[in-house]
Amino acid sequence: MDNLFSINLRKIRKQKGVTQEQLADAVGVSAQAVSKWEISSYPDAGLLPAIADFLGVTIDELFGKIPEKEVSIYQKIINYIKELPYDERIREIFEICRACTIAFVGADEYVPIFKSVLEAKDWETHSQITTETGWLQARLNGNLQYFLLMPSPECGYDSVLKYDEKMLRLFEFLTKPDALRAMYFLAGRPTTMLFTVNALAAELGISGERARSIINDMLELNFIWEADLNTGQSENEKICQWLVDCNFVSFINFTRTLLYRPDAFNYQTNNKFTPFFINDTYRKDCDKGKSNEGKKE
Repeated sequence: MDNLFSINLRKIRKQKGVTQEQLADAVGVSAQAVSKWEISSYPDAGLLPAIADFLGVTIDELFGKIPEKEVSIYQKIINYIKELPYDERIREIFEICRACTIAFVGADEYVPIFKSVLEAKDWETHSQITTETGWLQARLNGNLQYFLLMPSPECGYDSVLKYDEKMLRLFEFLTKPDALRAMYFLAGRPTTMLFTVNALAAELGISGERARSIINDMLELNFIWEADLNTGQSENEKICQWLVDCNFVSFINFTRTLLYRPDAFNYQTNNKFTPFFINDTYRKDCDKGKSNEGKKE
């Protein structure tokens, strides 16, 4: 009966397109010896490395042990995170991002965030790296942590984050009395909550007219949706729901970072010397000029 070594040797040799004579010459035995190996016998143990090297396999493979598939670092991370309890995943992902930052600046060993930083409330510690290929920014204090990574687009960040007049509409809205307060109120409630004009007015202590104006602006900016509620009365009542979700927190966070520029860093490098925005999309004649260029061509 064929043994597993014999079966695998014969199979691998044929797959490699090697004859018994060629294998015999390579390891210094007769073709008859190779033939016997492929039927039922075993070579001397000292010949196994030479046989494996010539056939381009491992000794384990000759005996039928399939090597473990090489797993990428990305797959290892996926496997690791999936094994964690759901509530621990965000925390661990944040620490993995920190480990990437530490490696990027050339450190050899992972160092947890110092307790003094985690507990600090009167001062902040950040990490920030800017390069020509992208940038990252993180806040390390325990009372508010975040990590942002933005690889550089080939056409500049303003290829997507271009100047947009609608942004002016947002800032105009936020300068209106009680508009930002309304945003904070809604962000502090479950997204499943439905509310009315009167409810918003009562919460903020403002007139129904002002509350209606705020809601109209939010509808225009797609921050809320509005529907008719049939109350059985002569007129239906308008009900609304907040749509912004976590985006408002992101907006406020980076608005705060813009207003209160970080000045204390755990890790910081600045190796970017070209502008972030390269297309001058703020120019009002920019699109017009491009269209004219197209016509000339």
